[in-house]
Amino acid sequence: MGKLFLRFLLLICMLGMGNTQAQIKVKSETDSLLPYQKYPSLPAFQIRMLDSVTVFNTYNIAKGKPTIFILFSPDCGHCEKLTKMLLSNIDSFKAVKIFMLSPMPLYQIKQFVQENGLSNYRQVKVGQDISYFFWSFYRADSVPFIVVYDKNKKLVQSLGKLKKIDELLDVIHHATSL
Repeated sequence: MGKLFLRFLLLICMLGMGNTQAQIKVKSETDSLLPYQKYPSLPAFQIRMLDSVTVFNTYNIAKGKPTIFILFSPDCGHCEKLTKMLLSNIDSFKAVKIFMLSPMPLYQIKQFVQENGLSNYRQVKVGQDISYFFWSFYRADSVPFIVVYDKNKKLVQSLGKLKKIDELLDVIHHATSL
């Protein structure tokens, strides 16, 4: 009887250890995910608009259309190139909300807007990421950095290095079909 009890106790211990190892494995897999991958819904964060007074919260973005966020720097050549590609294909983005954000000072952002004629496009909103939320949440390692959400405010994809506007259009097409 004693040997049977010891075997039973050993079996329970082994099962318990296996469960603990499984829990550790699951925890380490989720820990390696970036914040936006752990939480795929559009987060609420603040954007200071170009008038320097209005602060827009992304919580107030209505569902119904895909949304693109583009992190940029006003002095970035790749950002300017992306902006020109975007504007030359703007008709392909009619059913999309576009937010261009930069943590740089507002006067530099305004100059970028003026030089690229962005104020002529109603669907493109440009502002300042006042709390550096974008950098920390998306762990953007370069600019331009693009994040696309579908019409239900769920993450579709992030794009670090975009070579052609067709890549973004493909992601948008996927986002509109969800």
